[in-house]
Amino acid sequence: MDEMIKQSINGYTLNIYEDKLELSSAVFKFIESQIIHTLKIKDRFKFCVSGGSTPKSVYQLLSRSDIGWEMVDVFLGDERCVDPDSELSNSLMLKKSLLTNYGSKAFFYEIFSELNTNEEAIKKLFISKLLEKCGTNPPAFDLTLLGLGDDGHTASLFPYQQNNNVDDFVIFNQGKGLKRISLTPKVLSASSKIIFLVSGASKKLALKRLLDEKEPNDRTPSKLIKSSSQISIFCDQESAKEFLI
Repeated sequence: MDEMIKQSINGYTLNIYEDKLELSSAVFKFIESQIIHTLKIKDRFKFCVSGGSTPKSVYQLLSRSDIGWEMVDVFLGDERCVDPDSELSNSLMLKKSLLTNYGSKAFFYEIFSELNTNEEAIKKLFISKLLEKCGTNPPAFDLTLLGLGDDGHTASLFPYQQNNNVDDFVIFNQGKGLKRISLTPKVLSASSKIIFLVSGASKKLALKRLLDEKEPNDRTPSKLIKSSSQISIFCDQESAKEFLI
């Protein structure tokens, strides 16, 4: 096993692991420790998670850890506007990974739990539940786990979309041929701790752009996520070859 390589670049802490297996194990251990520590001092842990294929193995590991899941509130940072039983649904992926085993005890807010096509009603319900569970304005999570698309998107904040950074909590957007609902940078940036999970050679350019101070936000919307503390990026060597010494 190679040593993890740690670097600090332009407000981000880069944690580079040998491969996806070691990366998944490290992210699992980090999230597990965050939940355990927070629940010693707070009644509930508010966790914003990402969809996609990269975090699935992390979620499977977390689900098998008995860490007081009944005190954890889980929200998706974004969701595709599809039937909740569709294989394209992030909620379905979570139900098959994070929300199994011990993780089944967590509170999970499913954005499209009913086949309601009224966008304004869906948005209002989402915001209402965020404010109720988080108790702050803007809603603030204890931990937000974000992905990074090969085009530089995160959540459903896609390149060159006009409403990516509006003064709101929730937006509808288009991306990769699908309509989506997403939390905005205003909410995601309010999180106490923010981590990006990045894996694979296809993410090399997106990661380089995320860490580049001169990169424009409209081309790489993941740069819209800011934090008063260091943002951690957990990545494998394939995605971070540019930064290996």
